[in-house]
Amino acid sequence: MKRSAYAKSLAASMVLAPLGAGSVVASPVEDFYKGKTVTVLVGFTTGNGSDSYARLVARWFSKYVPGAPTVVVQNMPGSGSLTMTNFLYNVAPKDGTTFGIFNRNVPLEPLMGNTNARFDPRKFTWLGSTNAEPSLCVAWHGSPVRTIKDLQEREFTVAATGINANSGLVPTVLNRVMGTKFKIIMGYPGSNEMSLAMERGEVEGRCGWSRSSLMTTKPTWVSEKKINLLLQAGLQKSPLMPDVPLALDGVRDEGDRQLLKLAVAWDEMAWPFAAPPGIPADRAQALRAAFAAVLKDPELVVQAGREGLDLNLVPAENIERILDEVYATPEPILAKMKDIVRAK
Repeated sequence: MKRSAYAKSLAASMVLAPLGAGSVVASPVEDFYKGKTVTVLVGFTTGNGSDSYARLVARWFSKYVPGAPTVVVQNMPGSGSLTMTNFLYNVAPKDGTTFGIFNRNVPLEPLMGNTNARFDPRKFTWLGSTNAEPSLCVAWHGSPVRTIKDLQEREFTVAATGINANSGLVPTVLNRVMGTKFKIIMGYPGSNEMSLAMERGEVEGRCGWSRSSLMTTKPTWVSEKKINLLLQAGLQKSPLMPDVPLALDGVRDEGDRQLLKLAVAWDEMAWPFAAPPGIPADRAQALRAAFAAVLKDPELVVQAGREGLDLNLVPAENIERILDEVYATPEPILAKMKDIVRAK
């Protein structure tokens, strides 16, 4: 069946069809979700950007799913969200009652040959991303580091959850392609712990920190100048941070540029939501439609503004395109990235 015909058929199946005077029959999707509980998994501890976006989406999600199921959020931290991603792919029910948000870099893991990444990201049922944004490297105000040049001249300690997360991968690759001297302290459970480490003086800063997460969890750190924004790592500079230099602009060697692009391409799907593979097509479509509708809900938009969360829907098909492009990366570039990750 052609895609357009399928879409029309699916849309028709989700409309209440009259049986007789005053009688209606629910669609199969509505029948399924009525009385059910949908679980939104978060691959990190509470209080970080992923958790904030998950709870924001969950709050309005039931409104747009046929059958109005109950929606709950469950945190499942571990290995920079790799634990939750494996669970979502291999263990979670494949019936449309579970989806989750994990670190944007996690889909890179199978490509890098990580045997602990037991999933194929191209087979997830993608819902989309709430936003696309480059990540930041920041320094605590007490650090003498103020610029990229400073990063290239002295050692600078940063907190990270692991090499598979932005907090670990971004500074590691920047050391390789820009000659920066990040000393990366791995093993922090999540964003809250990394921020606390900065306040305690255990580290001087952190990398791979999205603007939304920063503005949600520590907005006063910006307004009170408790941190300095050193650089942004993404494919393009954010219009919200025009004065913060883009790392990619300082990399001239084409091979190094390709390597950095491989590390930061994931910022184009900064807050990725996905469900397990193999979900029935009508329920998958209902989840995608609900996700897109939620991000346009006027009340949610107002609440997102209050929480400092930026919204700019990245559709599921865009994420699928990014994955196809990244998984077609030339082998020499992949080999370099594997060497970097393996060294950690």
